[in-house]
Amino acid sequence: MKFLKINRLVLLILPLLVGLSYACKDVVHEIDTPIVSINENAPSSAQVGTTIRVGFIANRVSQFEFSIVAGGSTVVSETIQIESGGFVANREFEIPNDEGLIGEGQLKVSYQAGGQTVEKTHAITFTESNPAFYLVGGSTGAGWEPNLAIPMRLYDEESKYRFESFEYITVDGDGFKFLPTQDGWDGDLGMGDTEGSLAPGGGNVEVESDGFYRVRIDTEALTYEVLETAWGVIGDATPGGWDEDTDMTFEGGKGTYTWTITLALQPGELKFRANDDWGINLGGDQSNLTYDGDNIAISDAGTYQIELHLSPTGFTTTITRN
Repeated sequence: MKFLKINRLVLLILPLLVGLSYACKDVVHEIDTPIVSINENAPSSAQVGTTIRVGFIANRVSQFEFSIVAGGSTVVSETIQIESGGFVANREFEIPNDEGLIGEGQLKVSYQAGGQTVEKTHAITFTESNPAFYLVGGSTGAGWEPNLAIPMRLYDEESKYRFESFEYITVDGDGFKFLPTQDGWDGDLGMGDTEGSLAPGGGNVEVESDGFYRVRIDTEALTYEVLETAWGVIGDATPGGWDEDTDMTFEGGKGTYTWTITLALQPGELKFRANDDWGINLGGDQSNLTYDGDNIAISDAGTYQIELHLSPTGFTTTITRN
């Protein structure tokens, strides 16, 4: 009987303990101390010349100071106001495109609490800027929507200003232009006063015939070049040897990048080149073709399906024996 009475007593006390537990949890949220913290999702690395987004969590603080330290100096300093009743604030900050800032840095907040200045930091690493440019226009697969603009590639390892893209471009569509971002039209480049020159806010660049073009720009010299290309394979593994290209066929239209051929090959080597000339040739790793790259080996005789992909993200080939 005593055992039953004890159990009944436990059953009566248990709900009170659970209620007290919930009451204690509620008290945790009623923090009287002024606090500001940098959100744990704040970036730990960023490129110079880009914009970073930082979140803050604040309690009983109406304003605080935020700064970004890089290269041994403060490059951003701002007083951030918290709206009445606010708890979370999110802000965007532009990092100057200055190579002197590359290295270890800090995100800092400071605020007043109990008559004292409290400072908190978040480590961040600043890295070299990756320059970018994009192709946009109704004569390309991107259309005139900046958010769909086609990435261009740096083609000169010693320059951050020379970009290129292979694109199928049509006469219809009113041509194309160049953008430094996919966020809008700020900084757009178009044709200048003369063909081959670029100017901020310039005119549309147009072609005289539909075709697969290599488009190059130099954003420092403000020049552009548009060259129509036709691709083939050459090498002692091919019927023409090293003396004559075997032409490939372009598959598709705007927004596609593949040249194909079905060809009888023999043991040997081959490469890809444009316009029957060594001025533009590709070889090397099949998953990452490069200009003037190594010859590609073919070990067995047979009929092969060869595809050359010249997409904005990289040049690749697939060589499959039928």
